[in-house]
Amino acid sequence: MPVTVIFRNTNKVLALKKLTYCIIIIFLSLNSYGQKFEVPDSILNDVKSRQFEYTHTASFNYKIVYPTNYDSLKSYRVILGLSGGNANEKIVNYCYYTLFDSKYLDDYITIMPLGPSGRPLSEMDSDEINLLVADVIKNQKVTTNNWIVAGTSMGGLAAYNFASARPELFEGIITFPGGLGDNKVLEEWKHYNILLAGGELDEVDWINSNNKTKLKLEGKVKNVELFTIEGQGHIISPDYDIDKVYSKYFEINK
Repeated sequence: MPVTVIFRNTNKVLALKKLTYCIIIIFLSLNSYGQKFEVPDSILNDVKSRQFEYTHTASFNYKIVYPTNYDSLKSYRVILGLSGGNANEKIVNYCYYTLFDSKYLDDYITIMPLGPSGRPLSEMDSDEINLLVADVIKNQKVTTNNWIVAGTSMGGLAAYNFASARPELFEGIITFPGGLGDNKVLEEWKHYNILLAGGELDEVDWINSNNKTKLKLEGKVKNVELFTIEGQGHIISPDYDIDKVYSKYFEINK
């Protein structure tokens, strides 16, 4: 326990800052629910679903998109797409429509988890992350390395939780936006390529989160870049060409 007034005040300030940050995140997340999140039926034609129980009373649901020329004899890398808000089905479908449907991902199996028990993906603990990963590896034709984790908003925060829980699994992180949060930059991330994307019109807290994350990652990962999504805010419009973000990631990291 702290023994001086200075330490107690410091802890209170840190606690207040953390509480304020959490309130901002929740507020932005709730604001996103006001969106209609409309997705044309044709976009979802190739989206499959899987559910598995991880306790007697709880289950995971995740959506799957297979490569166009899927070969059941081949093992594919995974793009793990983490949605914002509480990652309910409507939000996950919208995030696929706007963020995770790209020609650059044609050679990947796309996995998009729904929030377990209605919770944001950023609240998944390491046990839950490992259970989800284990089910994907067991039931899909996938590699056990060179995955990419991509996330937006609460999913962008969750991306670093996944990387912390399973650092050997990934080769890169893409956020739209996100941030390190309480995660430390791990030695096992030194081969990572990281792209910190964010809307030009996004809230200042998210822009600052991207900038601070870049400063903490520089010199500790293979490559880290910022990318401004022009004309967009926190929720990316279907009219935006998301390939512009992925081209930045894949062209730099050839």
